[in-house]
Amino acid sequence: MTRPLEIRLASLLLVGSAVAFVVFGLVRQDWANLRFPAILGVLGLLAGVSAFVGKYAGAVLAVVVLAAVAHTAIALSLDLVWVRVGSGVLAAAHVYAGVLVLTRPARVFMGKVSGDES
Repeated sequence: MTRPLEIRLASLLLVGSAVAFVVFGLVRQDWANLRFPAILGVLGLLAGVSAFVGKYAGAVLAVVVLAAVAHTAIALSLDLVWVRVGSGVLAAAHVYAGVLVLTRPARVFMGKVSGDES
């Protein structure tokens, strides 16, 4: 069974968002607060790989919700404008990745529903 486009795109969004968030933390040069981007980045990488492999859809959705809430909180904070805009974009990317994981082709690939045998 080939991977549907939704799975490949969700994996790409999750991994790309994880890497971008860690890069945001590195660019800010706030070494004391780099732990949170690193932890969320590792969780995002694991979720992206898990979605690509087709395992643990619930865990992928949990990471998506956690990351989306975290990025929304950062976007609504009183931080630098570019950090707020970047976090808003990353929040939207996580929500879209969650929507892609919930589509029927992705759920069939992950074994959550049976495929159309017609």
